[in-house]
Amino acid sequence: MAYLNTTQTLRDLRQNLLSCTVENSSKLSLLENHYRALGQNARYQHILSVVQNNAVFREINHALQIRWQRGEMNNKGVLTMVEQYFTELTFVFAEFFLTIQSKAYVAFVNDNVRYGGEIIPVDLLSTHLAESLGFEPIAVYVLPQRKGNSSQQMGKFGREALRKSIIIWRKP
Repeated sequence: MAYLNTTQTLRDLRQNLLSCTVENSSKLSLLENHYRALGQNARYQHILSVVQNNAVFREINHALQIRWQRGEMNNKGVLTMVEQYFTELTFVFAEFFLTIQSKAYVAFVNDNVRYGGEIIPVDLLSTHLAESLGFEPIAVYVLPQRKGNSSQQMGKFGREALRKSIIIWRKP
């Protein structure tokens, strides 16, 4: 799309995807309006509370905040991005749970990440969030360790191999 000179279309597409860059804007009000229009405000509040009340999610956000205050991160937008990513992902998991049949399986592939030296166990947190929504965790398959962290991270915090995982959940 960039080669076709459709930069606005590319920007719009990136904004509509799951938040995964510091440039992404929050989709929370969009989600709230959508659930309200469906008459499902209580469901929206429940899903939001699942992520906001998750102890691991809160601990990660707190750790990133401390690293920002210590000057170990170069972009404060990372804090917002991480919070938005897991919040939006929780809504995705909730919709999976709602729409798939009983006894169906979900496979989720992801990489753990590192910001300001803080390793975020995306696979384990995602599994915990999915479990809080009703999924039954079946397995976490760790793929061969080839991925390291960015050169900026390695220069300041050393090289640390990050897991890439395939997670399997089942709807009871």
